[in-house]
Amino acid sequence: MKVLNKIWGITLLAFTLILSAPHTSMAQQEGEYISDQEFYDELQPYGTWIYDPQYGNVWIPDVEEDFRPYATRGYWAMTSYGNTWVSDYPWGWATFHYGRWHFDNYYGWEWVPGNEWAPAWVSWRNGGGYYGWAPMEPGISIDASYSDDYSVPDNYWVFAPYAYINYTNVYNYYVPYYRTRTIIRNTNWLRNRYNYNNRVYNAGPRREEIQRYSHRPVRVYNINNVNRPSRITVNNNNINIYRPAVRQNTNARPARVVDGNAYKQQNPTQRIGSRDRSRGTVYNAANAARLAQAAKASTPDTRVVRVNRNDDRDNVKPARPGAITPGNANQPGRTNRPAVTGDAQQQQRTIDKQQGAVRQQQIRERREKAQSEATQQQTEQQKQQLEQQRAQQQQARQQQLEQQKQQREQNPQQPTRPQRASRPAVTDDGQAQQRQRVLEQQEQQRQQQAEQKQQQAQQVRQQQEQAREQQRQQQVEQRRQQVSQQQEQAREQQRQQQAEQKQQQAQQVRQQQEQAREQQRQQQAEQQKQQARQQQEQQQQAREQQRQQQAEQQRQQARQQQEQQRQQKQAEPSHRPTRP
Repeated sequence: MKVLNKIWGITLLAFTLILSAPHTSMAQQEGEYISDQEFYDELQPYGTWIYDPQYGNVWIPDVEEDFRPYATRGYWAMTSYGNTWVSDYPWGWATFHYGRWHFDNYYGWEWVPGNEWAPAWVSWRNGGGYYGWAPMEPGISIDASYSDDYSVPDNYWVFAPYAYINYTNVYNYYVPYYRTRTIIRNTNWLRNRYNYNNRVYNAGPRREEIQRYSHRPVRVYNINNVNRPSRITVNNNNINIYRPAVRQNTNARPARVVDGNAYKQQNPTQRIGSRDRSRGTVYNAANAARLAQAAKASTPDTRVVRVNRNDDRDNVKPARPGAITPGNANQPGRTNRPAVTGDAQQQQRTIDKQQGAVRQQQIRERREKAQSEATQQQTEQQKQQLEQQRAQQQQARQQQLEQQKQQREQNPQQPTRPQRASRPAVTDDGQAQQRQRVLEQQEQQRQQQAEQKQQQAQQVRQQQEQAREQQRQQQVEQRRQQVSQQQEQAREQQRQQQAEQKQQQAQQVRQQQEQAREQQRQQQAEQQKQQARQQQEQQQQAREQQRQQQAEQQRQQARQQQEQQRQQKQAEPSHRPTRP
């Protein structure tokens, strides 16, 4: 019977654990999925869809000027999948866990939709006391992302010290961009992977490594699925995130799409994103607002903006129970979310921007409050010490008064001198001894008070010395950081100057080579001309010699003929017949 009860208890316990376990499957419940249309509809209020000839429909977010994917308004949390990016944006569930990011020299950061979920689509590096991560570009697999042939642009990388990688305010410890190139040279690829259901993820730094460097425990959170798009939340030990399975649908398309090339040709000077040597990337909010206004105008320019009607997208399969698609927005029997109009979208974006500004203000206020609280605590401690000193002094005075009162009570006022003289000598001796004891007690109290004062003064001096030492250390650390930053800036400037000098030298070498080639060409041309002249002169000389030779031959022939004629004339008489 006891064995049966034990088995029954174990069974109930196992059943309870199964029911209470969080949902950590790859997607939502079986049969719950979305199509690409969910991305187009859910992200439309928070940005602009652009048609890129290389990647198709891409999304440009309405964000802060210092926005960088996997860097702004978010942090890394350790889960069973490894380091998972927890974003504070309402659209972070999609853009940091599906698809890839790409930086365009005109539109800035573009998100390219994808169908596979991951804790984060980034590459990792470590070394020299820093962890670094960078968004993976479209079409790059996890194996290819760690290949030496894959070159990640410098402005993609974000670096933070080992100890702060899992801090919720890790953004306060990012390394300045001008040091990125130096750190990249001193780091290596971090190839920690996690396999789940035949899928491979980039897990990033291991928990044991972070604990060893940060000297504090690292909490491992559970991934808990939610059933509708929403901001990622964290409570207790769970990260609540919307991460359904995604199925491709060829009919899915945004409600409005801007032709990227056409808009760029019409507005060549209204660049939204650009590269900067000191900050990496720069985002122009005013130009982004013009792009959004052009995309969402009541009468858009059809040469730039393509409007897709709802009936063109009716064939898109509904994403999940309660999801809004253009074809089921007003059908009865569905628990749909309210349709989002253009005004509501603008209001939502304004609210999100205001919330972001409020959060930044709150962070600044928390810092100032922490500093003021630290100052107040020091002041309060000093006040408490002074009050303790006063209380001890007051207590010592009260003790002295009590002792004096007790002495007066023990030694009442004596009568006149004759009576005093008539008392026995023993009484006087006893009183003298009592006075001596009182004097000794008072002297001991004074010594104790003096020692207490010395101890208190010594404590105050020690605290002040500690505060000064901490302040000196902070100042020294600040100076070191400033010196290191200045040195790094000087090195970077020197590198840039060297690079410019090398470029100038290379340009000078090219110019010299070009001049040498030009001189060589001129010399060759001059030589060719001289050779042609010489050939002409030689030909003329040859002709002249030929003419002279011909003339000489003709004269010789003429002389020979004349000589022959004379000889003939001389020979004619001897041959005539004689007369009889």
